[in-house]
This record gives sequence, C-alpha cells and structure tokens, in this order.
Amino acid sequence: MSQMTINLRRNGMIIGAIGVLFMLTVLSPLHVIARVFLQIAYWPMATVPQEIAVPLGLAIAISGGLTAGIGGAMWALGTYVAPVAPDAAAKVTRVMAWCWFCTDSTGSVLTGAPFNVVLNLSFLALMLLAVRSAGQGQAHPA
Repeated sequence: MSQMTINLRRNGMIIGAIGVLFMLTVLSPLHVIARVFLQIAYWPMATVPQEIAVPLGLAIAISGGLTAGIGGAMWALGTYVAPVAPDAAAKVTRVMAWCWFCTDSTGSVLTGAPFNVVLNLSFLALMLLAVRSAGQGQAHPA
C-alpha cells in the first residue's frame, strides 16, 4: 500500500469523523460543542446565541454531513483509486480540496466569520498533505 493510499484513507477518516461529530451537535446536550466552534469561527466579530435555533441546527447538520462526505470521498480515493491510478486520485483530491476551501472560506468571510478561514486551513492541510508525494516535480493542471 502506497503512502498516498494510507494518507488519503487516514485523513479521510479524520475529516469524516469530525463531520459526523459536528452533525451530532444538533442534539441539545451537544449544543455547547457547536457554540464553541461557532464562537471561534466568528471571533472576534460576533457572539453566538446561547440556544441554537432550528434553522442553524439544520445548517450544522448539513455542513457536518458534507464534511463527512468529503472524508468519505477521500477514504474512497485512497481505497479504490490511489492503488490503481495515484495521479488521478491526487488530482481529484486537489480539485476537491481547493473548491471546498475557496467556497467555504469566501462564505465565511462574507458572513462575518473570517477566523473560520484559519480553521479551514487544518482540513486543507489534511487533504493536500495526503497527496503531496504524488507527481512531485511535475506540473499539475487545475
């Protein structure tokens, strides 16, 4: 098993697990976890209400599901694609990572949560570091 395959699978599981955990914060006893994350993301511009409203809960569930989906996609790329087509797996991962990062980060800034861009860098690193050895020294078209 190549290092990229291992990295994609491991990092995909990490991102997927975080997505599932974030989705679970829609449950009332776990709202405090969502509040902590949201307070950090909105720092220093706004405060997050004590109680999370239903529409925000739905948004959290959706974003957790999408994050888990990105993790699942990375794991699948590491399991099914990287062993037979490592360059293709690396290119798909890079496109997925940059599309997600740019849209999520732009939306975060536009909604007054610029620090979320800093938080997004951790996921971007997990995605891009998983495929860093694929095709080193070669130009990769977008």
